[in-house]
Amino acid sequence: MNSLTVYALALGANLTFSTSSMVFSIFATRFSSFWMNQLKVAVAFVAFVIAMFVTDQFVPIKMEAVGFLFLSGFFGLCLGDILLFRAYTTLGAGRSLVLFSMQPLMLGLYGYFFLAQVFSSHQVLAVICMIACVFIFMLERNKMTGSWDLQSFIWALSGITLDAGGVMLTRHSYEISPGLETFQVNVIRCMGALVGYFILKPKNHLVILNDLKTLTRKEKTLLFSSIIFGCFVSLTLYLAAVKHAHVGTLTALSITGPIWVSLLECLYYRRLPNRYLVAAFSVFLVGFYFMALSA
Repeated sequence: MNSLTVYALALGANLTFSTSSMVFSIFATRFSSFWMNQLKVAVAFVAFVIAMFVTDQFVPIKMEAVGFLFLSGFFGLCLGDILLFRAYTTLGAGRSLVLFSMQPLMLGLYGYFFLAQVFSSHQVLAVICMIACVFIFMLERNKMTGSWDLQSFIWALSGITLDAGGVMLTRHSYEISPGLETFQVNVIRCMGALVGYFILKPKNHLVILNDLKTLTRKEKTLLFSSIIFGCFVSLTLYLAAVKHAHVGTLTALSITGPIWVSLLECLYYRRLPNRYLVAAFSVFLVGFYFMALSA
């Protein structure tokens, strides 16, 4: 798999997840971040199990790799997403996803120390451009509200840190068992997350079932289709990319999420992009150009 294909997979994963995140934030606000995430993982788990058996994607796996994947799901899909979705309810999906572009710093260090990966000059410039987008959006936030809303940003950063840890553990599992298939990996990760949700709130699944009965058919269709695209499709594409990619550069693509959400918001509210969005998008294009040069 060549580098451009890998980054195309990652880009597709970010766009599907970020689009669905707009829907996730609505239901997380209506119910809770815990509610939304537990349902999301449960539905995705069923989808991954079905996909694994239909495609016969099942290979022998070392128990050490199983353990790392289980922990990856617990920390990333459970604890990390709970904190991130809590930020959604106050910052909104777009502003929360902006902080995802800080992951290159975390995963870049992991790649350097544990995977013997180095950054080329083009990759360094690409990551710098992606991180610059964060500061442009944060400047906009401060200009509009007069406050940095640090508590919400702390929730988001904590969730992203745990999510980055989950990605590191997943990549390490691929190093231990190179033959791992994407659907099999996601089944184990979802199991780890579901165990985490059960430990934290053993009877919450009953609450979810009762709340689902109160939704209209249109709301259920929107919710479950968003879960399939935002969790099943997104994770399938992303982990396929993680298996082959340079982790620091790969996660720098996460900035496409907030930019895409911001563009969708402009279309939804029928308003033109402001100067901050134009500036961030311009910087992103420059960063993507450098990333393409390093591919």
